[in-house]
Amino acid sequence: MPYQTLTNIRVIDASTGIAGPYCGKMLADYGAEVIKLELPDSPDMSRDAGAFPDGVRHPEKSALFLHLNAGKKGITLDPSTTDGRHIFTQIAAQADVVIESYRPGQMSDWGIGYHELRGMRDDIVLTSVTPYGQSGPHKDYEYTELTIFAAGGGMHREGLPEREPLRYGAEIAQYFSGTTAAAATMIALFGVAMNGEGEWLDISIQECMAGHPHQIGRRTPWIYGGEPDPRKPPRLAAAGMREPYAVGTFRCKDGYVSFLPLGSRMWPQLARMIDRADLIGDARFRTADDRTERRLELEGIFQAWFDEHTRLQVFAAGQREGLPCAPIMQTDEALHNEHFRQRDYFVDLIHPDAGELTYTGLPFRLSDAPITTNTPAPRLGQHNAEIYEDLLSIDAPLLAELCAKGVV
Repeated sequence: MPYQTLTNIRVIDASTGIAGPYCGKMLADYGAEVIKLELPDSPDMSRDAGAFPDGVRHPEKSALFLHLNAGKKGITLDPSTTDGRHIFTQIAAQADVVIESYRPGQMSDWGIGYHELRGMRDDIVLTSVTPYGQSGPHKDYEYTELTIFAAGGGMHREGLPEREPLRYGAEIAQYFSGTTAAAATMIALFGVAMNGEGEWLDISIQECMAGHPHQIGRRTPWIYGGEPDPRKPPRLAAAGMREPYAVGTFRCKDGYVSFLPLGSRMWPQLARMIDRADLIGDARFRTADDRTERRLELEGIFQAWFDEHTRLQVFAAGQREGLPCAPIMQTDEALHNEHFRQRDYFVDLIHPDAGELTYTGLPFRLSDAPITTNTPAPRLGQHNAEIYEDLLSIDAPLLAELCAKGVV
């Protein structure tokens, strides 16, 4: 349900994949008019990514595309052609922001780079989201989530010490980069409002991941003391400066729970949570070093208690003692979770091809801004007639001619 806070902002989203489109999605979620631009013969790659209903591949039914592009309008255009370049510049001249993820230098080669766009209007914001940035020896390299995570310096310490390094699950680097790009775009728009000057934002997915707060924390031992950060057993790896015996994931009566207590001060609370206040004065566990040295013994005591309690019982006991813990919910459980439902977090949208599906809600809420009903992701070129006629006065015969030439 988009907030109507950016209703005076028009965005051309000419990006593909995840990071750039997620940037555009965040702007659309808060009221910007976002026009999704796709190449006629090479649409957004996420249309082919899935998942698909019943496992049947269909460019209008990809869950990833539907998620990333809800709330946007959709047009097709090939800006590499002479007519396409002319049309792109006309549209961009009426936009506040252009998001793109072409290879570095591609837009300039087409004659629609930042300096060309800036020549039309001083206040344009160009947000370029690429794997390795607009400069440097790797600027033209291709990437996947795996390779960008590996090259960012964080992968070497993930996984079991006796096995190969692992990356985080899902597309953390790309979504984090998209979030960063959206925040940077808003900062640039604030600058436009203050001084009327536009900006070219160079968003490197690799650098966003290298600067992720979790990665920065893990680099501290080397930066400050020259100490490497090798892979460790899971609880030791997750603990950091915390005591490892109650860190991470534990099996319980009906599934799993996750813990991350914040240091030694929580030891008495942990002991009380499992109804073992007697452990607080136990000489074996008097200090943090004692408890860490005997962590396997303590893990056994904790596990015996977990085995007799459900996830929600553990959750309630932990919250009663002020401990950071939570049940690990499966996807269907999260969708039907009463807390999410009472806050109307999940949203159901009906797409003409994919049908009714459930979408995640907005990442943050505003207290006073009006809210409107969201729209599903556009079909390929769905809004061609509307956008080209309204913005450029291109009538139906001319649009048909451009389509026949492969421009639109």
